[in-house]
Amino acid sequence: MDHAKVIKDRYLYIDQPERIDFIYSMDGTPDDEKGSYQIASNRVLKQFLTRLNRFPIFITFGGVFTEDEVEPFFQENNLSYTKFRPNKRPYYSVQVNHARELELLLDETYWYAAQNDFYFLSFTNLLTFELRMVKGWFFKKERIVPVIHTTEEMSFITIEGDFMGYYLFSNEACFDTEDKVKSVFPDDGIIKFYY
Repeated sequence: MDHAKVIKDRYLYIDQPERIDFIYSMDGTPDDEKGSYQIASNRVLKQFLTRLNRFPIFITFGGVFTEDEVEPFFQENNLSYTKFRPNKRPYYSVQVNHARELELLLDETYWYAAQNDFYFLSFTNLLTFELRMVKGWFFKKERIVPVIHTTEEMSFITIEGDFMGYYLFSNEACFDTEDKVKSVFPDDGIIKFYY
């Protein structure tokens, strides 16, 4: 599998994409025919990260909501967050320190990802917002975009469109085989390994 194609299809800006050794596509399956894929993906993501038990986790999201919609929730639950405005809309980076905070935050915010809003998770703070040349169907111009800064050992997760699953990108030995990932991945989920 061509990693460059996966990265391009996800519209990711990565400073050194050659450092990514492994990419996994993961999602959850609804409990029944009427179930929601977004709820199933959220459930599987929470279970995967909780079983992994690796904190802190940095969750960054932003786009269509207002400060009044999220900041009271952060304050009410004593979540440590940073707000920034790379464009006109607010973005937040929340440092999640344990499983309870993770569950609270994902349950409150996964719908942003389900609306195709920006949503990013990492185990170290890898993200900055920078001015980059962006190409579209009929345009090419500079915009401020999220840029992922890879390190010698790192992993991060991006959300698939409409939160119909997510992608784990890594160069860490703990994720270098599908069997290692499956050992912590929930049984009711689906995983696909991109070589």
